[in-house]
Formats: sequence, structure tokens, C-alpha cells
Amino acid sequence: MNYYDILGVSEQASQDDIKKAYKKLAMKHHPDRGGDNKKFQEISQAYDTLSDPQKKSQYDAELNGFNAFSGMGGHGFPNFGDMFSFHFGPGFAQQKRKNRDLGLRISISFKQSFLGTQVEAQYNTPSGRKRTVVIEVPPGVQSGQVLRFAGLGDDTIPNMPPGNLNVTVMVEADPEWYRRDNDLCKEIEISWLEAMIGCTKEIKCLDGNIMPLKIRPGIQHNQEFASSGRGFRDSNFGRLGALIIIVKISIPAITNESTIQKLKEIHAEINNIS
Repeated sequence: MNYYDILGVSEQASQDDIKKAYKKLAMKHHPDRGGDNKKFQEISQAYDTLSDPQKKSQYDAELNGFNAFSGMGGHGFPNFGDMFSFHFGPGFAQQKRKNRDLGLRISISFKQSFLGTQVEAQYNTPSGRKRTVVIEVPPGVQSGQVLRFAGLGDDTIPNMPPGNLNVTVMVEADPEWYRRDNDLCKEIEISWLEAMIGCTKEIKCLDGNIMPLKIRPGIQHNQEFASSGRGFRDSNFGRLGALIIIVKISIPAITNESTIQKLKEIHAEINNIS
């Protein structure tokens, strides 16, 4: 398995070229986008090695025929898996053939949780290696949700597969929008007069589109308008929630006697009509 072939770059590729190739392939093959998990693991492992100068140097040496343990009579280190199997039985070897998982926490905006995003993060393994990973955050991720990346965890114990990287995603609050299950919610304020005679409001959605909202005369406080299929995407089933607009009616404090008298006349007229 040639890491350069996996990423589709040459051995002379720069770090920028390696990073660009990884981002493109990670987006294409990410399991949350319907990609193959095994292929995604290969891509991630290749990038982890080639993006680290020290590991890349060691890998290049091995790739070109140099064995770091060739001075040990050609034998090198023993196969730890075989050793465990011999002394403790095959079951013990299977249980021990994996390094431990690591945890990482990232923070994204509310809008990014709605649309999806990429986050580049750096972390250190217990073995002292510094790693860089591009985290593909799918649309609809919820605050506190954990994304699992196979093979990017601890690699301290040699000859055993690395653990997984578990990324906890924290979503920041938004001043205008909030989430209710998979519904995307926003409150708008209209005047009492607009509530009586009706009006049209333009709602700027998180995706940048403008949605006209026609409010009929006589709207009541806290009444909701729903537009299906415009909310959050369920990260497990792919279903879309609704866009919910909640109408709040603002009542001004009027102290002008002349205005109050006119309003009384209007109120009397409304009562007579009704």
C-alpha cells in the first residue's frame, strides 16, 4: 500500500499539494457522504504519515528499501501478535491488537451545524506525534454529537493498529436562530397594527436565500408558520425538518392623548363592525 498512490501525489509533492489532495479525497470518500469507510481510513492514514515530516522521512526511507532494523541480523523485532498468541492463546492477541482511542473537542457556529463544514484540527498522540486532521462535519450535526474517525487515535504500541479518534462537536448558540428537534426556528416581531391589517415580511434564511412570509390580518401572538423540508437534516436518517417562524406581536406604550382618542374611536368602530 503506497501512501503516495493513495493520495494521488508524487514523492516530490509539497505539503500544500498533499493537504489539497487529502481534503479532496476525504470529502469524496467520507462515510457520512456515502463513501467507503475502509477507503477513508486508508486516505486518513496516508495523510497522517505524509503530513508529518518525521514520519514522512521514515516512510520514504522504508519505501526506498531501507530497513531501520536491518542491522539486527535481518530479523528485526519479533511479531508481537504471534508472541501473544503463543503464550496466551489467539483470543488474547485479538483483544490486545489495537491501541486506545483518543478524544478531541471542536466548536462550530450554528450556521456551520446547519450547512456542514470542514474543520482542520491538530492534536498530539501519547507517543508524542503531532497530527493534523481535516474533520468533515456533516449538515445537521447536533451539539455534543461524537464523530468517529477510525485509525487516527493512539499508536504507541508498535505492530498494533492505531486506535480511533472520537471528535465531540460543540455548536455555538445563534442570536437569531435556534433548533427544536430537526426544525430550524426563528422569532420575528411585528407591530400590533401589522397584526391587525396584515403584512409581508422577508426572512433571510441561513442558506442565504430570502423567503417572503405573508401574514394575514388578525394574526395572533406566538402563531407559527412552517415550511417543510427547509430545516435541519437528520444525521442518522437524512430526513429534513421544517423552517418554523414564530410571530411575536409588539405593543407600544402610547401616551399621547390625541392618539389614544383616535385609537378609541377605531376600537369602537371595530366593535360595531363585529
